Amino acid sequence: MLAILPITTVSACFLISASAELIPSCMPLLEGCTTVSSAGRYGVAYILFKAGIIPTAILLAVFWPLCRRWFLVLGHPDSIGLRAMVWLGIISAIFLFVYAAALGSSGDLYRFMRRTGVTIHFSFSYLAQVLLLNRVWYECRQKKQQPLPGYIAISMLTISLLMFALGLYSLPVGELIPDPGDVTINIIEWNFALLLFGWYLVAGLAWLRTDFSWPE
Repeated sequence: MLAILPITTVSACFLISASAELIPSCMPLLEGCTTVSSAGRYGVAYILFKAGIIPTAILLAVFWPLCRRWFLVLGHPDSIGLRAMVWLGIISAIFLFVYAAALGSSGDLYRFMRRTGVTIHFSFSYLAQVLLLNRVWYECRQKKQQPLPGYIAISMLTISLLMFALGLYSLPVGELIPDPGDVTINIIEWNFALLLFGWYLVAGLAWLRTDFSWPE
């Protein structure tokens, strides 16, 4: 759900806005003709965007504490790393809510809230995912009767490396990396968001392989 809900919501908002000619029509992952935010800023898409992203933020705030519980059930000792993972995840969820709530509003304050919200959400989510990956990698290497399959850790690592590369390219470092233009930034944003939320599909698969489920 954490992957399907936001990806479906943003895709639907883009198609609605593009069909109404409120934003350019293109393949945003490859052409970057508009931003993710613009897809949910106008008309019906504005309502749909908030209706999909705000519940996603709530689900994220629940997901990360459950990840800590999952590792404890698997026999991992509680640690600073696990607690840090939870807090990073919860903070990222809060700022996703801030971003979604401020989207479509005018004024410097709302503009600041949008920029801060999406920046902190992306960065803190990524850090929480890396901390979870570290534990999953350890779990895959354990000599248990039913360990996690290695492809789960490899999939998470691959996605994390791709996101790191996109994030690095978006930041000009002296003259080593050229200053990217708006189109390039849009392409990076679309692909980074897709990878970030697609990562939760792999996390869900890991839960299934260990028979972990939401508490009743």
